[in-house]
Amino acid sequence: YVGACVLLNAAGRFRDPDAMEEQPELNPIIKSISSAIQRFVIACSFVYTKQPLRIEQILRQVYPIDGSNVDSELVQSIQTPALEDSASEVFYRVITKNGAGPQAYVDDILKELECPVLLAWGESDPWIKSAAADKMERLHAEFHGNNVGGENGSKWIERASIDAGHCPHDEAPEAVNDAILRFLDGALGI
Repeated sequence: YVGACVLLNAAGRFRDPDAMEEQPELNPIIKSISSAIQRFVIACSFVYTKQPLRIEQILRQVYPIDGSNVDSELVQSIQTPALEDSASEVFYRVITKNGAGPQAYVDDILKELECPVLLAWGESDPWIKSAAADKMERLHAEFHGNNVGGENGSKWIERASIDAGHCPHDEAPEAVNDAILRFLDGALGI
């Protein structure tokens, strides 16, 4: 049983209504060469990306409102897992969106949710723009109706706009905690 769901700057793919269901299969030789080149480029990128100065530079982009949490401890906490043997493969799969199993689309997940949802959104996120939250709200309303505050049942969505970037829980923890507590009070009476 899931009583409520909190999403912090949720990422994911949306279904493309104009996309063809089946893509034509590429020539196996072209596919292999393309994959090898892609792997090489991403591997080189990973060597650069996991350097402490690059990690700090990226963090300063995603903490646009209050960068005071971007310190050597945070940089090291991100770099340490990047030094593991399997890290380059994980990086490759994230970049190529090539995980195991079938693709899960945001649309499908929202449609199946049977509980209240909070979108706690860092509105200044340079990576996952607030337009993604707008789309999630529209899709949720399309699937479950405009069920503001649960007036027609448990399938409702609420958005908390947080003055933060990609990591609102770290950049503005008080605002995120307040939003979650208000949401849980409304959703579960906690």
